[in-house]
Amino acid sequence: MKRSEYSDESIIAAYASGDVAAGNALFEAAGGEHFVFHFGYDALGQVLSAMPQDHWRHHEPTLCALALYLSKHGNAARAQAHLNDHDLSFKKTFRFYVFELLVAIHLGDPIKTEDIERWTLLERRLPISQPLTQGLYCNAMLSILVRAGRLQDARSFGMRAISAYQAANHCYLEHFIHLHLADLSIMEGHLRRGRRHRKTAQACLDAWGETYANELEIAEIVDLTLDYETGKFAHIPAQSARLRRSLVKGDSWAEIFNQLGRITVMSVFFTAGRAAALSELEMYQADYAQRHGRLSDALALLEIEIDRLDHLLGGAQQRVAQLDTENLSGPIGTVLLGAVHATFEEAGEQIGEVSGPRAQLNAILRQACGKDAQTRRRLVEQAFWLAVQEGHAAPFLENRDVLSGLGPRLSSARFARGHVQLARMVRATLRTVKECYWLPSTMKVLGINQRQLQVITALQSGATNKEIGRLLGLSEAAVKYHLANLYRATGTNRRGQLLEKIGKLTV
Repeated sequence: MKRSEYSDESIIAAYASGDVAAGNALFEAAGGEHFVFHFGYDALGQVLSAMPQDHWRHHEPTLCALALYLSKHGNAARAQAHLNDHDLSFKKTFRFYVFELLVAIHLGDPIKTEDIERWTLLERRLPISQPLTQGLYCNAMLSILVRAGRLQDARSFGMRAISAYQAANHCYLEHFIHLHLADLSIMEGHLRRGRRHRKTAQACLDAWGETYANELEIAEIVDLTLDYETGKFAHIPAQSARLRRSLVKGDSWAEIFNQLGRITVMSVFFTAGRAAALSELEMYQADYAQRHGRLSDALALLEIEIDRLDHLLGGAQQRVAQLDTENLSGPIGTVLLGAVHATFEEAGEQIGEVSGPRAQLNAILRQACGKDAQTRRRLVEQAFWLAVQEGHAAPFLENRDVLSGLGPRLSSARFARGHVQLARMVRATLRTVKECYWLPSTMKVLGINQRQLQVITALQSGATNKEIGRLLGLSEAAVKYHLANLYRATGTNRRGQLLEKIGKLTV
């Protein structure tokens, strides 16, 4: 359908004259529930405004179009209320249930197994002659199954959605599928595959030649996620507020909002410290609740992840237990939950994790934690050999203490002789990890360095000198040496005094 075949004036005029039947006929001829995918949200908004009040209760295509319009403009809860209205006078068809599914991906509610089973059976009712409807269904199932943690099934629905959109000659909607698959690939650790999907998404959008909402901002979030995973995160916080607002006011789904929150909060933590990161997290939770109707359990895990990096996990198990685990099955929730549970290994906690290179890297680095220097170095070298294949850096940042004390030996990159790319990557990653220990200016004035900051953060967890040494790869004597320098720099002589002084310096 081309724009030249459409006249919004004729539809608006028909409804304005009171000829509802003629208006309905013209609206359905222009696509009906698919109207927005041909002519955009502004045009749909004008047509909906011209319809009689409560017309959506009596005309299924209008209700479907209205529900999607509301969802895309940050009112998914209101759209769901319309769909659940008890005064609907029409007989529901497959169209109603497809758009019910499209509304569900904009909500932050947990995905229940019985809902997935019901939506899976819906496919049998879809007309083969409507590839656009098939594409929308597969598109929604992709999002739902990602959130449910069924990533292989989600990828399968994604590829089917691409085929359906190509059959419908709708490269605009196809571009969204490639963005979904790019984000999924990145979380699995397949960064090169993620870049290919991102490039194809841009080609699809360019071919369509028009944007309607925040398509460019969503693509930018995928780009920033790739940057974060490769260790380039300093510029991310500056883009945060603008991109977050675009998700509140425009198109959004739970995983992309959580993704932006994850890379932003972690970037702020690495560049500006704990207090700034927690402040940023509060803003994300507030806006997520406004957009998706509830707080995000995945974002709640970010605070515990920051505690983990700062060795402040007291009570973390109880806080994790209070979260809705059904809403943590997606890639982001699973990755964060896996990191937290790894620290509770002695308690026998186990958690599955997204399969792929990123999970393999995390497993190796977590295995290295607490090992002697020689074993740690061997495992870290193994991790670097794996990381260079995709260019990973984020797992090293998120397991940064494992590299403690290994810098000089790793920076020589003797294990990487003959592999120039690996040698460069090791040195660049070590520099980035060193810089991610943020020092307040008040500490810098006292001459406190990054190694001493590591000792302080471990000390705050209540660890003994021996435990701090094992954690940071230092001898017990080296820990005592650093503590003595900290006492001298802060004018204290006991641990309690030192921690009290440090607490004041970091306010």
